[in-house]
Amino acid sequence: MAALCYQDLIPVEWEPLRRPLDAGQRQRYQRDNVALLQGVLLVDEQPVIEHDEELSALGQELQRIDHKLNLVLELLSQALRSWRKLPDPVAVRITSEGIRWEGEEGPPEGSSVLLKLYMSPIVPNPLMVDGTVLPPAAGAGGGWNEVRFTPLDTRIRDLLEKVVFRQHRRQIARQRTRKQE
Repeated sequence: MAALCYQDLIPVEWEPLRRPLDAGQRQRYQRDNVALLQGVLLVDEQPVIEHDEELSALGQELQRIDHKLNLVLELLSQALRSWRKLPDPVAVRITSEGIRWEGEEGPPEGSSVLLKLYMSPIVPNPLMVDGTVLPPAAGAGGGWNEVRFTPLDTRIRDLLEKVVFRQHRRQIARQRTRKQE
């Protein structure tokens, strides 16, 4: 897998594909994936907080509204998650080309699968991607599954690369913070 990756614990579901996705399914998944990834990027965006001692009244009001909207989103996503039974989160490494996830029982090597990746607890819809199961990577140890995505639409690939980059950058920042403590 590529060096730049998104590592986290997220719910992952897979199902075997008996035949390739038809054009209508692929188009529907692409539309939904674009909306999902844009939503993940938007919700995950860190607001720029000015360090000005005297924020304008409008700036203070916008921050207050932003906090309220974040609270509403969190409560709504909790309600939606309670209605939908998701699998337990597993360790994943996601790149724009594929995914590796921890799990003893996985799809057979060489098979085609449809993956549902629940990228954000605040956005409870899954990223839907298909791909081919790869043989276990040398030195990866047992219990890991790896799928190479079927080539993604350019827009989805760009958005996924942004999500991966942002998460990778945050992971590095957290590691630096821990070292300084």
